[in-house]
Amino acid sequence: MTANRFLTICLFLITALLVQTTVLSRLDFLGAQPDLVLVVVVCLALTGGPGVGMVSGFGAGLLQDLLSDHTLGLLALVLCCIGYVAGIVRAYLDRLAITTPMLFVGVATAAGAVAFAALLALLGDPRVRPDALVRSVTLASLYDVVLTPFVFVAVSALSGRTDDADRRVG
Repeated sequence: MTANRFLTICLFLITALLVQTTVLSRLDFLGAQPDLVLVVVVCLALTGGPGVGMVSGFGAGLLQDLLSDHTLGLLALVLCCIGYVAGIVRAYLDRLAITTPMLFVGVATAAGAVAFAALLALLGDPRVRPDALVRSVTLASLYDVVLTPFVFVAVSALSGRTDDADRRVG
């Protein structure tokens, strides 16, 4: 990974984290919130591969863990696994169709929310309620699917630009 690519990934993750914690965390759409960080991690993994997905998921998850009140490392673990799987699935997806990343983000959001809730329940967190989880997973998946085209186009465009700049320099 080159310096340009690394800086682009850091820029996306920090921007997503800032928007998530300052704007989206204050919005409550019918009991759920969109997860922009997860969408960015999946889009980075779909454009960069499993290594990029795993590292960006772990980094973004760890930063999110530091800003929250649950056990440190839970989101890092969940986002790391989601980023890795998204990077592996990348080889089997049609990159030209925008519906493919949208579908994968919807599934990844649901899987991530269920995995995070399961880890919290395993650790004995009393805030986990199955009835709220079903509604939250459904709505959050829908919100993330709506965000995906915008994020995927931006990630693809900037990833292509940094790759072109690296080829010119190298």
